[in-house]
Amino acid sequence: MSELQPAKDGGFRSGFVAITGLPNVGKSTLLNALLGARLSIVSPKPQTTRNNIIGILNTPGHQTVFVDTPGMLTPRNLFEKSMSGAIKRAATEESDAALLVVEPRVPPADKLDFFEKFRFVSAPLYLVVNKIDTCAKNAAEAGKTAEFFAAMLPVKKNFFVSALGGQGIKELKAEILAAMPEHPPYYPDDRITDRMERFYAAEVIREQIFSLFTEEIPYASAVEIEVFRETEGMPDYILAAIHVARQTQKPILIGKGGRQIRILREAAQAALAKFLGRPVKLELQVKVTPDWQNNLHFLQDIGFYEKK
Repeated sequence: MSELQPAKDGGFRSGFVAITGLPNVGKSTLLNALLGARLSIVSPKPQTTRNNIIGILNTPGHQTVFVDTPGMLTPRNLFEKSMSGAIKRAATEESDAALLVVEPRVPPADKLDFFEKFRFVSAPLYLVVNKIDTCAKNAAEAGKTAEFFAAMLPVKKNFFVSALGGQGIKELKAEILAAMPEHPPYYPDDRITDRMERFYAAEVIREQIFSLFTEEIPYASAVEIEVFRETEGMPDYILAAIHVARQTQKPILIGKGGRQIRILREAAQAALAKFLGRPVKLELQVKVTPDWQNNLHFLQDIGFYEKK
């Protein structure tokens, strides 16, 4: 039976839920936990997510469309301004519910401006205090954190969870499903995302860059899938270009004798085969695209701005 059947009360419920918060609070891990599938890339480094990632949860009588937003503070260039605008629209203008994900501690004063946009959110706002399992102190601080945000924002309900360990996810999911308005489904029931496989191929490669490189390289890199070819009876062929902002960054990615780019290719190829569920042959090349973060045409080509 299709998941897209009316709920027990006779009506089908469907809506959008924004997942937002400061960098590195576990938004992508929470999306994966809510979906029960690994869709959004994760990294211990902050600001891993760059796009709004759509994850679609189909359950009997419900379709819930989660939007994992980037964790962005003050935008410094055209690229980050695009990210910042996407966060604001998803969190305050285009959602039927919003999840504000925080760590179990009161945020420092210099981060409070981020939360101002939620003072006037019209959709139900749920506070999700994440990482409660990492140490005893976190569990003790969780209540104080909830009290702080309750005094500041129109929080409808608090949830204390571990997105990584699974604690509290079942209760949070039940609350979200109940909050969805009556509406026909937005997507077919065989979809778990609105993105094409090319997009996720680039994301998987970016995840490996975050895993293997330090300092500025992950943040100065953009991945463009130039070829994604499927041929029956053969591995998928993917040719990806890794764009860096400065000439000095290219040899760091390539490494002495090509060692680093070889390690990256092997790790990314294995991760892609696991993600896609079929064999993959991956080739990588490194290109210098000076100051790509402020290059409108380049950002349009890789999908951060719509072409007019």
